[in-house]
Amino acid sequence: MLVVVALALVLLAGVLGVVVLTSGGEDARTADPAGATTDASPPVDDGPQPGDTELIDGVTYTLQVRQRDTSCADHAYGSVASFFAQNECTGLARSLWSAEAEGGTAVVSVAEVTMPAESLAEALRALADTDGSGNVSDLLREGVGYPGAPARLQGAQYASSQRGEEVTIVESAWAGQAGSGAVLDVLASSALALPASGG
Repeated sequence: MLVVVALALVLLAGVLGVVVLTSGGEDARTADPAGATTDASPPVDDGPQPGDTELIDGVTYTLQVRQRDTSCADHAYGSVASFFAQNECTGLARSLWSAEAEGGTAVVSVAEVTMPAESLAEALRALADTDGSGNVSDLLREGVGYPGAPARLQGAQYASSQRGEEVTIVESAWAGQAGSGAVLDVLASSALALPASGG
């Protein structure tokens, strides 16, 4: 009788061991060896991508290149750079777009600056709108371009807008033979409606 009871206890212990091991195996599959969960997905970049186009006021803008930075002081010049040295931004997204207008090709530079406060955004826009105050550096100025782009912006037209803590600065110039400045002015103003690049 004692032998039968002992065998029963051994069998019961074996069954419980299998249950514990099976449960532990399921828990182990929820984490990697470093202890991190495996269901985390990388952040989604839902901003415009090079090659994307936007039709605004009958003109097609094509995104050529874009870049994001966390510092504005390192990507500005003149009094605007001095402003950022005292009031650093929290985000900077810059892009270059091409546009066909009046039989010519234009390059459109867009800089989207996010400031830590709306009052600082207002101050930045007022300063950047002042002639001779400097600006946020466009990508061409820093040597970032694309096939067919000019080495730098020449005879550029300017436009800006501010919404809350965000300031958008646009410059447009002809990529090849110079055309009408009035057309560039329209392109710059219309480009303020281009989608954000993730600043």
